[in-house]
Amino acid sequence: MPTPCSSAWPRSPVALVGFDLKGGVEFTPYAARLSALATERAECTRLLADLIGMMIDRMGLCRMTGARNIWQLPPAVRPVPVVVLVDELAELYLMADKSEKDDIARTSTALLRIGQLGRAFGIYLFCSGQRIGSDLGPGVTALRAQCSGRICHRVNDPETATMTLGDLDPAALVSARAIPAETPGVAIVASQDGQWYRARSFYVAENTAEHAAKTYAHLTPSWDDLTAAQPVDVPA
Repeated sequence: MPTPCSSAWPRSPVALVGFDLKGGVEFTPYAARLSALATERAECTRLLADLIGMMIDRMGLCRMTGARNIWQLPPAVRPVPVVVLVDELAELYLMADKSEKDDIARTSTALLRIGQLGRAFGIYLFCSGQRIGSDLGPGVTALRAQCSGRICHRVNDPETATMTLGDLDPAALVSARAIPAETPGVAIVASQDGQWYRARSFYVAENTAEHAAKTYAHLTPSWDDLTAAQPVDVPA
């Protein structure tokens, strides 16, 4: 199997967008391959607004051409897919004081809209976190319902397993707690068909991933270009 840095690894014209409210410490090492990175709440709000605007533009393009999704568009006008990576989702919902209430409400609504509608328009949302419970508000529960693919690594208590797999077969919750500590990377994976499976992730060292980000930095689409209003000129 090729390593993530080898010339045999498939290279796709895709934009990567990061949300990292841990001060950017998780995603900054990969900044060379990110088209946009938000590390503060205000930046998150602006970046989410950009994504919503992009999604609406793509809706209009698909409507004008009679396409149900971007993959039915002619290659000449098909927009670049965007993968949105959210590290520690709970941080986007935590409120330090009441002054953040409106920003959090806008964030919650934007994430839910992207989760509900984004895939058809080439905007794919991947959220991760240690604890993503209903105590963070109804917005988190609604967003989780839109995430058809789930990955739950080993957990120590049923509450944590429920946060990810709660609306699936109860046996999945038991399996998540039964993963041995000596088997890192093993997880319970829920697919779009409602089934769940036991799987093991492929290990990639941090320095390998960072090297890949720098190696393929030249493939990074410009965020300004992606968010600029593009004239619709569909080939006949």
